[in-house]
Parts: sequence; C-alpha cells; structure tokens
Amino acid sequence: MACKGDEPGLQDNIEAILTQSYPNFRSIIVTDSEEDAAHSIAKAAMARHPNADAHLHIAKSYGNASGKIAALLTALDGDGWASEAYAFVDSDAFTPARWLRDIVDPLVDTSVGATTGFRWYFPTSGGFWSHAATAWNASGSNLMFDERYNFPWGGAMAALTETLKKIDIRTIWENSVSDDLSLNAALRGHNYRTLFLPQCTVVTRTRTTRPEFFNWATRQIALTRAFNRKLWNYGFAAYTFLSTTATLGIACLICGWVLSLPWLLPAALLLAPSILGVFRSSQRITTFKRVLPEFAGDFEKNRWADSIASLIVPWVMTYCIIKSARVREIDWRGRRYKLTGQTLLASTRSIP
Repeated sequence: MACKGDEPGLQDNIEAILTQSYPNFRSIIVTDSEEDAAHSIAKAAMARHPNADAHLHIAKSYGNASGKIAALLTALDGDGWASEAYAFVDSDAFTPARWLRDIVDPLVDTSVGATTGFRWYFPTSGGFWSHAATAWNASGSNLMFDERYNFPWGGAMAALTETLKKIDIRTIWENSVSDDLSLNAALRGHNYRTLFLPQCTVVTRTRTTRPEFFNWATRQIALTRAFNRKLWNYGFAAYTFLSTTATLGIACLICGWVLSLPWLLPAALLLAPSILGVFRSSQRITTFKRVLPEFAGDFEKNRWADSIASLIVPWVMTYCIIKSARVREIDWRGRRYKLTGQTLLASTRSIP
C-alpha cells in the first residue's frame, strides 16, 4: 500500500489490511517521508496490531517512475521479491477481511497474469457531483467483465512474483506513471489474461465537487488514451453515439411539446437508451450489493441518487474523451507528468 497524506479513513484502511483472514502474509506500507502524515498514521496502526507481519518503508526514487510506482517498487525491493505473490491496494480503499484470500486464490490458473477488483464510491454527502462520480466510475465496471477490454486496476490487484519477473515489470514501471495500465500492456504482450473478481471490489467514501470530478475523469481518460488507444477509441464511438442519441431525443421531445404530438414517438425511441441506463445502474448496484453484503445499507441508501445521476454519464464521458485528446500533461498527487508516447509517461516537475 502506497500512502501519501492524511486521507479520510486511512487508519481504518491500513488496519483492514493488517487484519486480513489469510494464513501467511506480510503487509508493506510505503510513504514519501517520515514527515508525511501517513507515516505516523501507519506507525500507530501497526502498533495496535503488534502480531501482524507489517513493514513500513520510505519511498526511493526510480528513474521516471511516478510517486506511486516508486513506492510500489520500494515495497518489492524491500521484500526482496521473495513472496510468492503480491497484492496491491490503494490507501483510500477499504478491504473486507476476505479480500486478500479472494484476490490471490485464482492465481493458481497459469493463464491468469493478474487478478483485479474495482472501486465503488459511497458519497459522504448528498451533493449531486458526488453521486455523479459514483455513477461515472460504476459504469466502468461493465468493462471489467469483458476480458477483451478489462485491465488489472491498480487500486485492487494481484499477480504472481514469477509473472511480474517474466514480463520485466521493474523496467516497465521505472519509466511509467500508471501502474495498472502499463502492467496491462505488458501482460497482454505476453498473452496473459486478467481475471475480474467482483467480490474483490474495494470501497472508498468520498465527497466530490464539480471541478474535482471533471479533473479526475479527464485524467483517467487521458491515461487510457496513452496506454490503451483501442479502448479509448471504443469509448469515443460508444459514448458519442449515446450522447448524440439523447440530445436528439430531447430535441424531439421539445418539438412534440411545441409543434405536434407525433414528434413524441421518435423522442421516446431516442430517449429509451437513457431510461434503460437508469435501470441498468440500479441492477449494477444490486449485483455489487450481493458480492459486498457488508455494505448493503450503503448501496440501498444511494441507489436512486446514483441511478438518476447515471443519466449524465454519456455526456460527461463524451466531453472528457474529447478534452483528453488535447491533454499532454496531467497533475497527480502534487506532481505533474507529461505524456511522452503511446505507452510511457515521464514525470517532469513537482507542483509548487
């Protein structure tokens, strides 16, 4: 777990990792420095669980690697690459006690290069953009079930050490800012599968403003464009069609209201995908509620707000995809990174 700063819920997230129901595992936590607020939080959490095999490291520098990847490589080197497998989890993610067991077990299948979960956001306030962020992120889970397009998501993924060495992930990560998308490219280059495990989805509680939401969404899509242009093209075509259809549907609805009733028929046909999208969003919530029964109350509490917010997802996605085509630099965790090629991202300078 790479940590930076005093994130909401960090203490609980660390303790959840230290108390996983796995028979033999080691927890490795990495912070930027001893002065980082996350460092003292991690030390305190570890002190509350003295029997846990837990280690705390300070991140080292690795070539052009991003801060997160430098932390991950520090953890791997600190462990001497000696463990049979490694699981990676974001510091803002809460993991149920069975998470480590569930995400590691399928690696016995030699065709699986990595296993992955996903993230589910629970808004901590009733703000519209928090629910929009949840709906936007949840829509991406559809992709994870399709092995043609899915990828090992860095906030909840695992791989055998043997596999990581075979694809030479160290060399790849030393010149990258995205741990998961670069890993995905390497695994696909070696014909490995990525297996999505819905039960390994992690939970993040968040409160998002409109600027924060659009900056985050655009950054995620810009990274996808750099590392997986095929997926970016697919998303551009699909969401442009959906947003255009919805826009025409609204236009026909207005014509039906102002001009004549026959316009309502094409309006109904064109708006049907958007209405069905609300239903699909509700069904998606039901699916993840079943595999994460610990959070059943949270899913039900936010069901309709998240489902209705899904109506704007096609427009938001189209806007962010178009905007991402012009993005050449991204800001991430207090640092700025430049897109330098189709698959590599190099860090440039820190943000003052």
